[in-house]
Amino acid sequence: MPTPPPSLADLIETAARTHPEAVAVEESGHLLGYGDLLTGARAVAADITAARARAVAVTGERGAALVTAVVAAVLADVRLVLVDPVLPEARRASMIRQSGAELLLTAGAGGTGISFEPLPAEAPGGASAGASTGEVLPGYVFFTSGTTSAPKAVDGRWSGIAHFTRWQRDTFGIGPGDRFAQLTGVSFDVVLRDVFTPLISGATLCVPPAGTATAPGGVPGWLTAAGITVVHTVPSLAARWTAAARAESGAADALRLTFFAGEPLPAAAVTGWRERFGGTRVINLYGPTETTLAKFWRDVTEPGPGIQPVGEPLPGTSAALVDGEVWISTPYATRGYLDAAATADRFVAALPDTGVEAVIGGGAAQGAAEDVPWYRTGDLGRLGDDRALHLLGRSDFQVKIDGNRVEPEGIAALLREHPAVRNAVVVAHRRSDGAARLVGHYAAEPGAGAEPLVRQWAGERLPAAHVPSTLVRHDELPLNANGKVDRAALPVPGADDGAGSGAGVEGARDALTRTAVEVFRAVLPDAPDRADSDFFQYGGTSLDAADLSVRLLDATGRRLEMSEVYTLRTPRAMADALRGRPLDSQGGIPRGTHPDRTGLSPQQRRYRNVYLPRVNRSWSNMPALFALPDATDAPALERALRTVLDRHESLRARFTEAADPEAAPGAPRPLHQHFVPTVELALDIATVDLRTLPDAEQSARMEELRIEGANTPIVIDHAPLFRTTLLLHHGDRATLLWNVHHMVSDGYSQRLLHQELTLLLTGAERELPELPIGYRDYIAWRERLATDPEALAPHRRYWQQVFTEPYERPLLPARDGVADAARGIAHQFPVPDDLRAEVAAFCRDRGTTPFSVYFAAYTLMAHDLYRREDLLIGTPAAGRTRPEFSNLVGNFISLVGIRARRGEAAGFAALVRALQDRTVLAMEHQDYQYDEVMADIGAEPDDDRFPLTTVFISLVEAPADQAAALCAPAHRDLGCEVKFDLMGYLRRAGEMVALDLHTRQGLLSPERLETLAASFLDHLRAGLKEN
Repeated sequence: MPTPPPSLADLIETAARTHPEAVAVEESGHLLGYGDLLTGARAVAADITAARARAVAVTGERGAALVTAVVAAVLADVRLVLVDPVLPEARRASMIRQSGAELLLTAGAGGTGISFEPLPAEAPGGASAGASTGEVLPGYVFFTSGTTSAPKAVDGRWSGIAHFTRWQRDTFGIGPGDRFAQLTGVSFDVVLRDVFTPLISGATLCVPPAGTATAPGGVPGWLTAAGITVVHTVPSLAARWTAAARAESGAADALRLTFFAGEPLPAAAVTGWRERFGGTRVINLYGPTETTLAKFWRDVTEPGPGIQPVGEPLPGTSAALVDGEVWISTPYATRGYLDAAATADRFVAALPDTGVEAVIGGGAAQGAAEDVPWYRTGDLGRLGDDRALHLLGRSDFQVKIDGNRVEPEGIAALLREHPAVRNAVVVAHRRSDGAARLVGHYAAEPGAGAEPLVRQWAGERLPAAHVPSTLVRHDELPLNANGKVDRAALPVPGADDGAGSGAGVEGARDALTRTAVEVFRAVLPDAPDRADSDFFQYGGTSLDAADLSVRLLDATGRRLEMSEVYTLRTPRAMADALRGRPLDSQGGIPRGTHPDRTGLSPQQRRYRNVYLPRVNRSWSNMPALFALPDATDAPALERALRTVLDRHESLRARFTEAADPEAAPGAPRPLHQHFVPTVELALDIATVDLRTLPDAEQSARMEELRIEGANTPIVIDHAPLFRTTLLLHHGDRATLLWNVHHMVSDGYSQRLLHQELTLLLTGAERELPELPIGYRDYIAWRERLATDPEALAPHRRYWQQVFTEPYERPLLPARDGVADAARGIAHQFPVPDDLRAEVAAFCRDRGTTPFSVYFAAYTLMAHDLYRREDLLIGTPAAGRTRPEFSNLVGNFISLVGIRARRGEAAGFAALVRALQDRTVLAMEHQDYQYDEVMADIGAEPDDDRFPLTTVFISLVEAPADQAAALCAPAHRDLGCEVKFDLMGYLRRAGEMVALDLHTRQGLLSPERLETLAASFLDHLRAGLKEN
């Protein structure tokens, strides 16, 4: 009889006995030796056995305690399910319930121990392969997704893990002295590779400190500093890490083995990774979760062109190509799924009699001879000349989007359920960076089948990763001779129509031009890989121009002004302009000491002097509704919020008045700003359960709650200066009602906050952007600039020129008999499709932004309303003028004014050009704040009405999935007071554009706002007809 291979428990115990003093786990300075690991795991295993548990769930932060609990489950020979604590509570509960876990082990951070909690006895969610009675067998359970996006529980065996880890150890010489990075989330099966390969080898498992991905240097910096020798990761993550972190000069990297898996591996990803880690060997692994970790491998350290092959099968593994589909057979596969029907669908007893193109591997006939089933992977493949396996895509078009397994046909089937959609197909397109995106093509009439409405409908029924990034409406889908959709005839949105011209990135003559193209496409994703793409051709806005300026500064160290973006227009011209320029003279913003008390930033001072000279009013509130990941609960939201607070100190600020004996009676006193540690903040998250209400009533109740919060001032002397309410809906949907004081935030920060909460609540913390500085660093930097009298002198001179002639503040007359006169009301209306198309054509032809065109119509409307020939129209400037604070939450916004006189421009096109030029100049001089301009020209503060001018316009960019909200005219009560007479928010989401007019109900009625809407559209239509 052959000697059976050692079990996983045997392998771990042998390594621990052989290397008792070696470090098994290293976690933020906490070292756990092999001897102590084995002792601790045996004790926990004994407790599991004493509890007579057949299945255990393990949760907690990555670290020594979590590893101990996982090893204990192996030693106790029970079923293990790992549950990531960052997942929503409902998802965690479902995973535990389906696995049949009877005991919950929670690991503390820093090796602080393991707690035990008995769980209600529940049967597993369906019988597994080989266990049709629902028997709980030792091993592990991880979850993947099926065609309906419902998680499928995979029932794994410890013998499969032992086989793979022993092969990896022996093949690559892994042993004492090796240091493994533990970077995988604990709810992905690849974490078993991270944990057990080092632990059977006498190597050290290294857990990165929290926030590594966003620290200076990012993950690559930590890999170097920690002396990591072995890492498992996926190509897209590695590309993000190296793109976000620059290599430190002189850094010596110990990394000798990099294992890529989970996605197609482009040659460029290998080359880019080895540019950062020149001494590493690169291995490409392939294998579905269902066949245990990986079952193919290939050394691609010297990559060939294109996507790399996945190579040859591991020992004991056979593979077949059946009608082009990859089938895998191995005795080390999982048992299948806990759902017996799902297992029967994907695992088959034998190869078919026909269609078998090739069989490779160490046991070609083992599936029949040893009663080992074949797993139908759904992946398409071919064999190269060297018999290496090359993957070609999915037989069922299944793809991975941001790490989520997605089956487009299931999404297309759902789109076909939309009442206006006659037919639909969803296809995946691979971008140049290797990432996939979904494009949904559907046949429908323009009205009810408009893209924003279909997108909103799909978004209410699909996880975010499954909603196509692009939806394309067709009158009819193209069909082939068999009557099926002709996928080859479908257009590819954003395809490069000039790839062969030599004008693309490939034709760029140097690295600077390539950088300019990459930055250009990051800001304008629809632009092709061309150095001659035109800024206006691809819908560039003033916000895009500002973003381009900041990103180019970050990427090249050289400054390009907004006005130059408008003039130069193409990446090649921008690169040529930057080529001879010196590095930016300001240098970087240093991260310094962080005192508990500071003064105000210039923007905070401006906001206080303009909006709150003496009294805190409700117009300082910034209420917003943020859609959260499904099944988000209050504890998960609080954890995510506390992480955001640790990263963004502005949200931890409070303000007190300072004594000023020289201040005039009644004059506002200076403010001090105090920063409170996160641990000292009490977060009062109110929860409102709306699930008892019909959908229509839920919306009405949400609006009531928003208005109630908007109309209640937030005190500024007690932190935090925000309120949070978690709203629960049908189908586990959740919404955050967030209300924050403008002193500590701005509109762009609202978007940043929502993005970070979404990443944290979906377990994607590693994708959080790096924050080089905090808000206190920003204040200190601005204070140093203020000591240089020449720094602001050019800005002051510009505004003196604007106000060479005196300016009188325009005020709309008050309506009689209106109570609560300062309360805000709004009327939003869409710009019709034909006008939007004409605006786009105008911009392409004349090199202007859409905002400038709409601004011109708005200016003419305002001249009519105020009956004034001379108007100063204010607009916010985002203030994100440097890369160091482009992702920082805080009050960075400035206000600038654009002065326009009726009749000074000869025609509409000339007015558009004049307003665009003046807007750019105003933005470039935004550092001289609105309150400083007021002081220079003698404009008095006003507690009630806006000083200096009372009419404003603002461009607001929203995600494309919010376009449906812009489609229909709507009146609404803002709930809070407003300080301006008229504000026009020009909202853009996807292709939709709407103007949202805000005013005080004591000045303009809803009917009057409708008249203004008609006036705006009339001026826009007439102006476009001039040209």
